[in-house]
Amino acid sequence: MLRALAIILGVVLLLPGACSLGFIVMSLGESGSQGPLPLLWLICFAISFGGVMLIRNALRRRDPPT
Repeated sequence: MLRALAIILGVVLLLPGACSLGFIVMSLGESGSQGPLPLLWLICFAISFGGVMLIRNALRRRDPPT
């Protein structure tokens, strides 16, 4: 049960990184100052990295014997 919850939470944490990646692709053609956006993208990728690690941990953890 906890494993499924960890995987679901990990997938939710992946969403900010996917959104940031989409905005990066959309802004590639624009010229000019980006301002604080690269820092925001970095924070979103860090959150997504946490989601990847959570999913990885949930899939690698063994169930305790019953």
